[in-house]
Amino acid sequence: MKFYFTFFAITLYILALGSCGKKDNDARLNENALHLSIGASPQSIDPHVVTGVPGIKVLAGLGESLVSLNLETQALEPGAATHWELSEDGLVYTFFLRQDALWSNGEPVSASDFVFAWQRGMTPSVGWQYATDFYFIDGAEAYHTGANQDPNSIGVKAVDDYTLKFKLVRPYPLFLKQLTSEIQIPLHKTSLEQHGKFDDVVSNWTNAGNFVSNGPFYLKTWEINKIIVLEKNPHYWDAQSVKLDKIYLYPIETEAAEERSFRSGQIQFAFGDRIPVDKIAVYREKNPENLKIINTFATYFYLLNVTKAPFDDVRVRQALAHAIDRKAIVTNITKAGEEIAVTLNPPAAGHHAHVKPLEYDVNLAKQLLAEAGFPNGENFPTVSLIYNTADVHRKVALAIQQMWKSNLGINVTLENQEWKVFLNTRQNLDFAIARAGSISSLGDPQDFLESFKSGHGMNNTGWGNSEYDKLMTEASATLNLDTRYQLLAQAENILLEEMPLIPLYYYANSYLIHEDVKGHTFNPLSRINYKDIYIDRTEK
Repeated sequence: MKFYFTFFAITLYILALGSCGKKDNDARLNENALHLSIGASPQSIDPHVVTGVPGIKVLAGLGESLVSLNLETQALEPGAATHWELSEDGLVYTFFLRQDALWSNGEPVSASDFVFAWQRGMTPSVGWQYATDFYFIDGAEAYHTGANQDPNSIGVKAVDDYTLKFKLVRPYPLFLKQLTSEIQIPLHKTSLEQHGKFDDVVSNWTNAGNFVSNGPFYLKTWEINKIIVLEKNPHYWDAQSVKLDKIYLYPIETEAAEERSFRSGQIQFAFGDRIPVDKIAVYREKNPENLKIINTFATYFYLLNVTKAPFDDVRVRQALAHAIDRKAIVTNITKAGEEIAVTLNPPAAGHHAHVKPLEYDVNLAKQLLAEAGFPNGENFPTVSLIYNTADVHRKVALAIQQMWKSNLGINVTLENQEWKVFLNTRQNLDFAIARAGSISSLGDPQDFLESFKSGHGMNNTGWGNSEYDKLMTEASATLNLDTRYQLLAQAENILLEEMPLIPLYYYANSYLIHEDVKGHTFNPLSRINYKDIYIDRTEK
């Protein structure tokens, strides 16, 4: 699944620890607990609403999917299911659930809980943005589009309490990896329906005290914009392997505030995905043991709203893309070892070589803009570029604003927005140009490209192309990896020719972690397994 990166996100909130007295602060830090920052305040922890990385970082502690992903090897491992079987024709997956698995309220987790989650997710009125990704499940498309209004027609069935079966309409090579996602968790039907309707995505069921979870932790406290506290779930089937008693998650929404809170000891793990650029060299020199820089399967790009003039003209979109000096951005602004993005997908063997890269070509950009009727930028309307508040977003936007002014003669205004407002603005296509950043939780080129199919819930551009859609559908049913990658490359070439988005650079995440925090595996998918983490203060 592809998720929106907040990338350290928006306006600074007051740290909960910062408002505590020293005695309270010391007491918390002496607990068997992890204190970490997560970027922006999550827009929700409803798995059918979450699209941003902050919400994913919370759900990673609360839920357990059928299948888990080993963060070191990226191999598939048992999760809520002990094992699974695949039919010879590749169309039927049968999962065998743990019979000792319990919800955080002590009730047994059953196959029907997964069925309930899938039926809710595919219900049209829920508006799950990833629903179209699963049209390969029998009956899913018909139900989601309203052609069939019986949720039991979806090919996800409980054979018995501990056996779950999926029926597909075609083989799908990424299905098991998709099931490892933090949003692919079961839902506790009774607690959800106690606090709202089946399809209500704005209700109290996700509040602390109401949210019933099947993972290693449960939601103890959620003070909006201040702190989220998870406590160890005593009913979790593998509770003996969970080493932490608590997790304190802080929505610290600027890089500078996050670094200060780490330096002051208020957090042990700066997990917002980026520290201030000017601090990287300092930590490399003075505290290299605390600094981790990880190249990720993630891309920073701008979205163009093709439903609004002048971006309904492909020549305008291409002109903007060719007028950007990406090397100057990674050299002078980001400075964490990022590579320039000349494609949407980060390099993947077997795929990348078949994709035509973008070029920095000011003369071509001027020619394209003139052909579109705006020679030297004449009569080009002033347009707005929106971004969610973070120092790096502002600096990148300022640099590109100047490049477009000097190279093309066009004027662009800049506007920052709070994270939740920003997501809504993009989703509603109420923008001209918008910052975006996405990470694949699967590390596969198809994950990014799926999101730009016509009508996809994450396609915040208004763009669609029937040939692109056809190639994506063909690739999704192709089991041979080389052939699939070639099909995906053909699709990406169409995307880069039509240019509804402008890739800028591939992310390199920078983290700060205290020596006491052990067990976390830094990985290119920016995922976390809280079960592996423990606090070891013996070196002191």
